[in-house]
Amino acid sequence: MKQKTISATTRKSILEAANKIVLEQGVRTLTLESTAREAGVSKGGLLYHFPNKKSLIKGMVEKLISGFETMLEQELLKSDGNWLVAYVRASFQPPAEHNQISGALVAAIAIEPELLKPLQERFDEWQEKCEQLAPTPEIGTIIRLALDGMLISDLLDFAPLAQEARQNLIDTLIEMVTKEI
Repeated sequence: MKQKTISATTRKSILEAANKIVLEQGVRTLTLESTAREAGVSKGGLLYHFPNKKSLIKGMVEKLISGFETMLEQELLKSDGNWLVAYVRASFQPPAEHNQISGALVAAIAIEPELLKPLQERFDEWQEKCEQLAPTPEIGTIIRLALDGMLISDLLDFAPLAQEARQNLIDTLIEMVTKEI
């Protein structure tokens, strides 16, 4: 296996371990040592990728952003290039997919809130795109806020919707963004 592939695999394992620690044991237990142990790498191996806790959390947030953007690109291909439809579908990934999101968000909010800046900037971009591409800016805002609400509901297990209700909501939001006014 090439060194670049090994390095990328190690980095991914470290980020997954950090998320697992935050979700299962709490953000206070997230240390470089605990992360290295959970990932099955030496502390030196972890330090090669993440020289400090702040860079580890930054990596978690970056992984969150890139993961969503990958889902968005995949859905864009399935949606005949309709960005809003793809955005709705990508936002409705199964709740299990949100574990990475919650670990990254909890760690950033609790330890280094300024590390949320890239995510805040992405949300600003997505808001602008929703306003531009929806039938009206207000419908675009409603769509984004509905998706944000679903994310929070999934993350915090607030009155989670049954699969049928989730699908009905997806269908309704897609109808809203594709309907001519």
